[in-house]
Amino acid sequence: MVGCGESYLAAFALAIGLGEISAGLVSSVPLLVGGALQLISLRAVAWFGSEKRWILCCSTLQALSFVPLFLAAMTGTIGLIPLLVIASLYWTGGLGGAPPWNTWMESIVPARVRPRYFAGRTRTSQLCTLLALVGAGAILQSTRNHGYELFGFAAIFAAASLFRLWSVFWLWRHQTPTRDWAAVNRRRISTAAGGRASGVSAWGTRGESHGGSAGGDYRHGDRDASGSPKGVVPAATSLPMSGLRLLSYLVAVQMAVQISGPFFAPYMLKQLQLSYTEFVSLLAIGFLSKIIALSWWGKQTHRGGAKRLLWIGGVGIVPLSSLWILSDNLVVLVAVQMVSGVMWAAYELGFFLMFFETLPIEKRTRMLTFYNFANMLALCGGAFIGAMLLRSLGGGQSAYWVLFGTSSIGRLLALGLLFGIAARTIPVIQVCMRVAGVRLSTSTADSPILSTLDDRPGA
Repeated sequence: MVGCGESYLAAFALAIGLGEISAGLVSSVPLLVGGALQLISLRAVAWFGSEKRWILCCSTLQALSFVPLFLAAMTGTIGLIPLLVIASLYWTGGLGGAPPWNTWMESIVPARVRPRYFAGRTRTSQLCTLLALVGAGAILQSTRNHGYELFGFAAIFAAASLFRLWSVFWLWRHQTPTRDWAAVNRRRISTAAGGRASGVSAWGTRGESHGGSAGGDYRHGDRDASGSPKGVVPAATSLPMSGLRLLSYLVAVQMAVQISGPFFAPYMLKQLQLSYTEFVSLLAIGFLSKIIALSWWGKQTHRGGAKRLLWIGGVGIVPLSSLWILSDNLVVLVAVQMVSGVMWAAYELGFFLMFFETLPIEKRTRMLTFYNFANMLALCGGAFIGAMLLRSLGGGQSAYWVLFGTSSIGRLLALGLLFGIAARTIPVIQVCMRVAGVRLSTSTADSPILSTLDDRPGA
């Protein structure tokens, strides 16, 4: 579904004649709406009576969101507002069901097989996403060559809907334990309000993150006789401030990235006049290099730690958008995408692991709530800044270069927030990811599978 559906929404906006700025907004604004639903997903699960019912509802909404897209492609017309609404419904289903999905998986998959199971699941989902991405690109190129480009979009949107409905069927077949959700909801709200002294998150997992695309092993951390990691900075002193600085950095980077990120597809398809074959090749190369790099970075992290990895990624992503200014030669762009995949892999794995190292368990829900809200605002804020710059500069290749350069400057300035961050050492068994989206900038919308992590003392 991701490979042949969501990945081509910006391209569809261009093909149907909505313009380059509109295509950029379609890639960003709907995420704000979908992310906002995460804030009510806890209560929604209680209203629906189980995590399974809520997830089925969200997944079905995702599948049905492709129906109006199919009709729009067949009729050849749709406005910007309707397209934004449809894309928002898609992300509402995708992001709204993410938090309870993690808890649901904990109740379904036994702890002893989780790392192996989810590692296999991650590899399978990556392969399927890549195949769908390439297959959809081939369909679009073929239909464009024959003068039926929009029919190609209709075909891939129909396929995305059917794939998601097939997924819903298998989700429906899962059997889960029954719970008193009214009592669970009261306990979660009470736990969150009480400062989370129990060390268990509002979703019954040890820390939430609703965010690449690969899993990596990450093990380190000797512990003293009390079960605490050696050399740990006390959580009551510098760690909460370090956590705030980390989240502030992530938000700042998000805004800087979004100044240019949503506009890579318009730049490639309109300014560079790339074919769909070239377009999907660059997309797939970035995705594939990130998969490989995430696995490698995960194995290397124990040597230098998550903080060093985040610094490598943070510095590495600074020039990436500006590299698109250097040349429009396809070979050069392929090299840029390969480097981008490697650097974004380091950044995303580093910040996810640092999230667990800098934030004590009892602080995570409060800090994560702040991060989710601020991150959504930053995402849309960056996209609107990019749109205004593009509009004020009159479009054209040089206007995009300003966006790319501004994005790099923003990423560089954000690095100042990384100084002084202290981290405690935790053992993480394995990081496995859910593929939620593929981006040309290789900054993805994927989310970690939390049940593959364990950061309890003495674990």
